[in-house]
Amino acid sequence: MKQLLNKILRFRRAESGNVTVEFALVFPVFIMILVSSIEMGVITIRQTLLERGLDIAMREVRIGTGAQYDHDTIRDLICDGAVIFDDCSKNLRLEMIPNDPRSYSELPATVDCVEQSSAADDIINPVRQFDMGSSNELVIVRACMLYDPIFPTSQLALQRTTDHNGKSALVAVSAFTQEPR
Repeated sequence: MKQLLNKILRFRRAESGNVTVEFALVFPVFIMILVSSIEMGVITIRQTLLERGLDIAMREVRIGTGAQYDHDTIRDLICDGAVIFDDCSKNLRLEMIPNDPRSYSELPATVDCVEQSSAADDIINPVRQFDMGSSNELVIVRACMLYDPIFPTSQLALQRTTDHNGKSALVAVSAFTQEPR
């Protein structure tokens, strides 16, 4: 019995292994912060390039007075400016909503994003609203880009909007006034 008591006291006084315990407690938190900061950096780059592509496309639309652009043409203009996205034309959805600047009405709360079936790459929802507007009318353009996150499980301080395929959404908004024709 005395021998067992001595072993327990020796084990209690031993300090070997205390670094392992500290490492086991701190390392997962450190890795989670590192992974989340990498993911936030990539999200920031993607958001910046989406907004850049949208700005370039809207400038082209403003300069091309009288030209009638359709959804696919503007989508391709945005994809040319936002070069970082894979399958940009398949994952980008636009809404073009005319609005009267004197009696402004709010945009729909839900953003129109591409919805793809799980089995194939078929798009199952049509474009909701895409109207170029008339002369001197304020037109608001909202772009929704779906992308695959680098670390889908890094949820530290990341509020993501995801679809049923696990893709996250980025949204950019721009506005312009349709020139008189």
